[in-house]
Amino acid sequence: MSGTVPLVREMVTEVVTEAATMEIALTVLGIALAVFVAGMVVAGSGQASGLRTAGLALALGIVCVHIRDGGWLTGADRSITSVLAAHRSAGLDHLATVGIALGAPAGAVAVAAVAGMVLIRHGWPVPVASIMLGAVMGAVFAGAALGTVLGPGRAVAGVWQPVDTDNAVLANLAGAAAVLGMAAVIAGIGRSRTLRAVLAAAVVIAVVALAGAQLYVGMPLTEVVAGVLVAATCVTVGHALLAAFASSVPPGPRGAASEPGFVPAPG
Repeated sequence: MSGTVPLVREMVTEVVTEAATMEIALTVLGIALAVFVAGMVVAGSGQASGLRTAGLALALGIVCVHIRDGGWLTGADRSITSVLAAHRSAGLDHLATVGIALGAPAGAVAVAAVAGMVLIRHGWPVPVASIMLGAVMGAVFAGAALGTVLGPGRAVAGVWQPVDTDNAVLANLAGAAAVLGMAAVIAGIGRSRTLRAVLAAAVVIAVVALAGAQLYVGMPLTEVVAGVLVAATCVTVGHALLAAFASSVPPGPRGAASEPGFVPAPG
């Protein structure tokens, strides 16, 4: 036992001091993927959501470490941005401008608030609208906080930028992606597996398009990935809260108990 403690301390020290290396990055990302996949196959919604959230948070953590320290994961940032900058066109410029504008954090929160009011007017329970708004706001604020911690000035110098994003790519992309993700989650409540798969595919396509717009205007790939991971984490937590709320709804015709997809609690 006495020999184990120094070994553990040495391993922890190596991980902390060499977190920005390829070996640590691939190891952590591999563990994150395994945990996330386990969350996709494990029984029990609570355990599954917890594992998926942990996997996404672990992946986000290592990506942020590499962004902060200029680690191995950031090695492809400049080359990818340079390739996209070399293939500019007027049409893509306009599309990128629209994509960046649609990702404004204030706009994402406003859309979530309006969507919540529409849900309430159509008979959905207030907690559902609150969870949607909370997930979007959580993504925006988490993205903004990470952007502040990681520091400004990460857009590749000399690359065209049609909109002043104030280096807030994390908040911009995270908010927009969270709106799309939560909308798909709520729209899929009580629907067939096929429809939920179609909604998920539509969200993936839309998020890829928004991420492509960010890349096109010179934002590094690692920051774009971090923004998507922030949104995915918040949507996963929001989904878990919706499931927990559904399981606690008492039986009867009132409120959410009559809403498709909300299973009344026993007794």
